[in-house]
Amino acid sequence: MNSLDLKELIEKNKDELFSEISDEIDNEKITDIEWDGYNLWITELGIGSYISGKELSDKYVENISIKLANIMGVQFNRSRPILEANTENLRISIWHESRCQKKSMSIRKIPEYLRFDHMTLIESRYAPESIINLLENSVSAHLSIVVGGQPHAGKTELVKYLTTKIPHNEKAGVYEDNQEIHYRKINPNKKCVEFFVDDKITYPDIIKAGLRHNIDWILLSESRGPEVAHLLNSLSTGSYCMTTMHLDDVRDTPDRMYNMLGSSNINERFINSIYKYIDLVILIECDKHEKRRIKQVGFLSRENGNNQCTIIYEDGSFTDEKIPETIINKFSKKGIMNIYEKVN
Repeated sequence: MNSLDLKELIEKNKDELFSEISDEIDNEKITDIEWDGYNLWITELGIGSYISGKELSDKYVENISIKLANIMGVQFNRSRPILEANTENLRISIWHESRCQKKSMSIRKIPEYLRFDHMTLIESRYAPESIINLLENSVSAHLSIVVGGQPHAGKTELVKYLTTKIPHNEKAGVYEDNQEIHYRKINPNKKCVEFFVDDKITYPDIIKAGLRHNIDWILLSESRGPEVAHLLNSLSTGSYCMTTMHLDDVRDTPDRMYNMLGSSNINERFINSIYKYIDLVILIECDKHEKRRIKQVGFLSRENGNNQCTIIYEDGSFTDEKIPETIINKFSKKGIMNIYEKVN
């Protein structure tokens, strides 16, 4: 069943499916709803993760499992103990009690809107305004961007915001297995094609096909496998990209992409391509209160045969490192002389 049909069916049955958690579903500040069989855990922006005073009945958890399995037309039992459903704004996972004593349920909410804008990023101390300006200008300068961090750090939310800076006539190819970026909804009337990836048409398949589809910007909600080789190949032909990646440090980006190839053939040329075609890497962190901030900003570059990672911002302060000349030139070509100033 495709995502659109599933969304319509879940929306039609929303009141019944989420009868005991309707308040949590409707609360825009809540990002995650988790039932571990004993406690209802809520993750809320500005507060963090906490146990709700609400207790879900066994009958309710059983009913939502049965109804969701029926909607999807799949079995959910001891032999098939994992039930997953993805819609445009919900990611639902339920585990069978035969494997974890009691049914466990996790619901991740994927907003179809932007959670912040230029001013709210500054007011929330997400980063200094000069850094926010730099990120926005980086899109105008056609830098390829990786947003890193741990799960739930808010990586995709930053990507979504940065996509608003893509010119309307530059074609974005949005490739996802679970819809998260919502490019067309947050960027109405911009040139765009959204493609859903599955086992039949994989990320490498669609990235290669995009070369013949006049894609200017490749948008991946997450890079996590061998598709990074095809991504770099597309960037070598003149495309740009935005993607997210699990990272602990900007400096780890090349090693992380190297490891994604798995058993694929790896050579020095691939490593060099990372430094040559990935320009900007941003590390996001999230504290226990779900407060997000930019922890690191760095540039990858390859100049005169040397690979370099330049960290210009770390832990709330600018470093003494200079931005590579190859990066400065990309800004200059777009008429951006002061990269830290907002360009109208």
